[in-house]
Amino acid sequence: MNIHQILDKYQEIISSVEYFEYIVDEKVSKLKCKIKLVDVSFLWIREIKINSKLIAYNYYWLREDNSIIIGWDNAPHHKNVKTYPHHKHVGNKVESSSEIDLENVFEFIRNYFWK
Repeated sequence: MNIHQILDKYQEIISSVEYFEYIVDEKVSKLKCKIKLVDVSFLWIREIKINSKLIAYNYYWLREDNSIIIGWDNAPHHKNVKTYPHHKHVGNKVESSSEIDLENVFEFIRNYFWK
């Protein structure tokens, strides 16, 4: 699913797209965007894909004051996490993460809103 399809699918939790940059060349695509959610929190999105395969990502869900709610990424620096390199930052804790792409993150956030 491409970024536009994902944004359409989760439009009920999206208030606006504050920033959008999508660069595509022959093999590499880079996405950076900032999504304002209906509760005025934000989701910062950064992805790098090579030949359509997600290589690197970070998704940071932030409060209006920029404090972190949850941040997901696959930077290889928490080797003790069961889902290494995939992990999430919840407050000051690093945890295993099953949310390893943008659609999973949006699904998590949508479920959070409708608990």
